[in-house]
Amino acid sequence: MKIKIKKNGERTFFQNYIKQPAPNSLRGVRALYLRFFDRRLYQIEIFYEPQPNLKTLEDIAAALSSQLNFPAADWKIENNRAETVCGETSLVADHILNPRVELTDETVRAKVEVSREKDKK
Repeated sequence: MKIKIKKNGERTFFQNYIKQPAPNSLRGVRALYLRFFDRRLYQIEIFYEPQPNLKTLEDIAAALSSQLNFPAADWKIENNRAETVCGETSLVADHILNPRVELTDETVRAKVEVSREKDKK
C-alpha cells in the first residue's frame, strides 16, 4: 500500500480485500482503516476473515497476548469487548461479525476529539 497524506486535520485511508485477496503480508485481513491526524497515523483498525481458531473474544485476546508477548490477564473483557492499555496506547478487540482489532494512540485521539468539538461550534 502506498499512502500519501498531504493535508493536516483528520484523514482516513480504507482498503478492503473482499473481491481480491490481501497480499501475503496481510493474509487473513478482510478490511482495514488507517486514521491520521495532522499527517500522523494514530489508529489502525483491522477486520479479519472468519477463522476457525478465533471463534470467541477470548480466543482473539489469547492469540493477541501470545503474539504480542503480554499476559492474557492484562485484558479487561466486558460487553463483548476486550481492551488493554499500555501507556498511551490502547488495544481493543471484539468479535461481533468477524474478528476486529483496533490499535490507538490515545494522546492523539484526545486531540482529535477536541478538534471535532471545535468544528461543531
